[in-house]
Amino acid sequence: MRGLRVAPWFVEPFLLPVWTFIFFLVAKQQRRAVAGNLRALFPKWSVARSVCGSFRVFLNFAATYVDSLRCETGTGAVDWVIEGMPAFDDLATRKEGCLILTAHMGNYDMAAPLFSSKFGRTIHAVRAPEREPELQAIREAELREKERLNPFFKTHYNTSGQMLGIELARLLQEGQVVAVQGDRVVFEVSPMEAEVEPGLMMKLPRGPLFLARATGVTVFPLFIMRDAWRRYRVRVFPPLVLPERTRGKVDPAVPVWAGAVLSVVRENWWQWFVFEPVLRRVEGGSEP
Repeated sequence: MRGLRVAPWFVEPFLLPVWTFIFFLVAKQQRRAVAGNLRALFPKWSVARSVCGSFRVFLNFAATYVDSLRCETGTGAVDWVIEGMPAFDDLATRKEGCLILTAHMGNYDMAAPLFSSKFGRTIHAVRAPEREPELQAIREAELREKERLNPFFKTHYNTSGQMLGIELARLLQEGQVVAVQGDRVVFEVSPMEAEVEPGLMMKLPRGPLFLARATGVTVFPLFIMRDAWRRYRVRVFPPLVLPERTRGKVDPAVPVWAGAVLSVVRENWWQWFVFEPVLRRVEGGSEP
């Protein structure tokens, strides 16, 4: 962050690929996870194409991270466009609590404070803690400063030993907006697996869907995409229609919930920043 205050913008296209490639080589486990997810998503891809695709994911992640730091340090700004204004207006004007279903795409740390002010409603964003305590302390300090500057934005960490689900349910019942990421299983998060299409299994966190079921609030899928250099797009979809619960082991809403995420991920796979194994193919599966 100190370096960004003196580094001119035109060095980014040269430095980003170099540093990304270094991390790409070092992060062996994450590299294989991304390539494995892409091979499951696109079975016809060769090994070489999936590796190249995973590097594109890493590179896009690096670009969004630098954009976020540019905004935080006041050394750059980004342009935004909202796609799906009817759904956006519906979300902004509802009096009851709403749940935003999103995924690890774009940069939610950068987008949430901006759009919470446009909503005029408090957005409570849920995120996982950083793996290293030192980095977690830095991130918390950054986010608390964002909360000070953006009173409609609040962050909650999903850590073990906390009754976060009860707190989020209370906020939803009070008519507030809660944003959850429904595509990443990390740390002690309870997973579930769904067959989102014939032969394609997707692992998801169980908590967000359970929260939606327990509270009965309206769920709006919302995703953030990076269109170009310092340009982002927010796609807001109409409310998700979840089928009624039935007796049985599998909740019929699971494929619908997972499909809402997968449909956007498939269309924008280079924007999907999940570095753990999430997708797998089973016998008989084929690319649609």
